[in-house]
Amino acid sequence: MRGRRAIISAAVQVILDFFFLVPFLAAYLLWGLIPAVWVLMGAVIVQVAAQWLIGGRYKPKPITLASAGLVLFFGTLTVVLKDPVFIKWKPTVLYWATSVALLGARLWKRKGVVHAILTSQSEGFAALPARAASVLDWAWLMFLVVMGALNIWVAYTFSESTWVYFKLFGLTALTLVFVLLQGLWVVRSLKAVESE
Repeated sequence: MRGRRAIISAAVQVILDFFFLVPFLAAYLLWGLIPAVWVLMGAVIVQVAAQWLIGGRYKPKPITLASAGLVLFFGTLTVVLKDPVFIKWKPTVLYWATSVALLGARLWKRKGVVHAILTSQSEGFAALPARAASVLDWAWLMFLVVMGALNIWVAYTFSESTWVYFKLFGLTALTLVFVLLQGLWVVRSLKAVESE
C-alpha cells in the first residue's frame, strides 16, 4: 500500500512538473511558435497555481518558480517583439543561472547543495560521504553548463521546429538519463558506505 502511494505521488509530481509541455506542443503544432509561447505562459501560471493550491509536498520548488518567471519574462519579450530568439534563450539562462548558483554555494558554503536537496527529500541520503556530495555538485554544475550550451547550439544551428522538438524531448530525455545515472551512482556510493 505504501509503495502504491509513493508511485501515485511520484506520478502526480511528474504531471505537475511537466504539465506545460502538452499545451505548448499542441499550440505549436496548430499555430506556430509565437502563439505557442502565449499558451506556454498561461500553462506555467496554471501549473504554479495548481501546485500552490494542492500544497504540501507538491508546493512549487524554487527551480519551478525560477523557470516560470523566466518563461513569463522571455515569453513576454518573444510575443511583444515577435522574435522567437528570446524564448530560445530561456532554457540556457535557467541552466547557466542554476550552475552559477551551485558554483557560488560550493565556493561560499563549501557544502553539497545537491546532497542537501536529496537529504531534504529522504533522510537516507544523509549517509552520503562529503566527497561524493562534492562530486554530485560538480557533476550537476558541468551538466547544466553543457545543457545550456547545447540548447543554444541547436537553436542557432538548426530550424525552429528542430529546436522545439529538441527542447521538449531532447533536453528532457538527456536530463532524465542524467538523473537516472546520478541515482545509480548515489545508490552505489551509499552501498559502499554501508559495507564499510
